[in-house]
Amino acid sequence: DLPGAHRNPDTGGVAPDVGVRLAVGVRDQLTLTGSVLRVGATVASERARGRGPVTAPDAVPARVEDLTPEWLTAALCRERPGARVVGVELGGGSEGTSSRRALTVSYNHAGAGLPTAVYAKSTPRFVSRVLVGVTGAAGAEALFYDRIRQHLDIGAPAGYAGAWDPRSCRSMVLAEDVSVTRGATFPDAAVHIDRLGAESMVREMARYHGALWEDPRLDREWTTLRDALTWQRKFNASTGMDAGAVFAFRFASEEIPAALHARRREVRPAFARSLEVNVRLPRTLLHQDVHPRNWFHLPDGALHLYDWQGIAKGNWALDVAYALSAALDVEDRRAWERDLI
Repeated sequence: DLPGAHRNPDTGGVAPDVGVRLAVGVRDQLTLTGSVLRVGATVASERARGRGPVTAPDAVPARVEDLTPEWLTAALCRERPGARVVGVELGGGSEGTSSRRALTVSYNHAGAGLPTAVYAKSTPRFVSRVLVGVTGAAGAEALFYDRIRQHLDIGAPAGYAGAWDPRSCRSMVLAEDVSVTRGATFPDAAVHIDRLGAESMVREMARYHGALWEDPRLDREWTTLRDALTWQRKFNASTGMDAGAVFAFRFASEEIPAALHARRREVRPAFARSLEVNVRLPRTLLHQDVHPRNWFHLPDGALHLYDWQGIAKGNWALDVAYALSAALDVEDRRAWERDLI
């Protein structure tokens, strides 16, 4: 029997709703396979033809090395008539699910005051396009920094441009380099969050939750934004998250109580049911990935969110419960959570 499946008393077979879920799962897997093959063919074609400088404003550069003053002018000078980018210097960076690089941008006289310290995220490699392209994460972050960030009074990096091609899964996001502009640091997940830090986290979430509470743009304007339940189902189908999460229990036997370990196959279905409830409640913008490593720290002690690849629409409690549970020591959470909420 399938874990969690119930039997039809008349036929002895798996109940119809389980069959529907199986059919949807097969469809999603076929869609995923097709997307991966398409992206692979695109990357192979790019390598065969070679990749050159990108000047057309509607094109999506595959990597930061392809950026040109012409493309950057269209991206960074949209609201400044006469301003032009005259030079760009590539700085340091890192490779992960995305390629991340620092840029130093210079302008003509009319561009005085435009951002010079810019942080770029792109998907030049096949692996990155599958991990954050096929799953929709790169497109979601491009949407956030290009069209949503400007409407929010929060401490997240300012957004300058976001470009996304759903067919090739090329993406390019340009945002504020907060390490330069604000002296931000990016501690690891083991950092202790004190009471002031916890208040800062809740304040940041309250600002974007409140600003877009039941906002009609969530449905009418930002049409690629999925609800939290649909987002999770798509993500599970494209990454095997449900099976992987259950399998991972065996590696955390010292951290997970035996009683919960024995019921590990109930956890993911229960999580899905919680999302079904969540999306029926008043909705707003969700970050969805508010674990400790996605908060940067400022010299004054304030904490703010970055890495907006997992955005969705749903009820505020998803973000807040996740953030407080993941970031705070158990004793601190129990003592502070009601005051924080």
